[in-house]
Amino acid sequence: MKRSPALIQFSREHHPALVLAKRIQHAAEHERAALMPTPAFLAELESHFAAEEIQFAPALAALPVLAARFAGEHARLRALMHRLQQGELAALAEFGETLAAHVRFEERELFMVLQEQARRAGEQSGSH
Repeated sequence: MKRSPALIQFSREHHPALVLAKRIQHAAEHERAALMPTPAFLAELESHFAAEEIQFAPALAALPVLAARFAGEHARLRALMHRLQQGELAALAEFGETLAAHVRFEERELFMVLQEQARRAGEQSGSH
């Protein structure tokens, strides 16, 4: 399914996050320190989360299971980001795994549901 214009920018922002997550996951233990996300990357990721939360809030109100997973994963990633900002290298592997899983969830599950919801809303508004 072609990505909805409302979701394209979020998908584009997912790419560098997924690349970093995959690099972290595949790096040897001694190589991971060099992959520690920069403060700028973490700030961009926080902005991305905030923008998603604002934009998706109306649609997620009708999707409690997806909303809970979405919010829970953002909370978990924020906690890991805080640990990374404190220099806790031990959090890096979990951050990489959690970030990759979260991007896959959004791209493969959440965005598909949001697109379908928007399509149905468009059909309903067009039938009046």
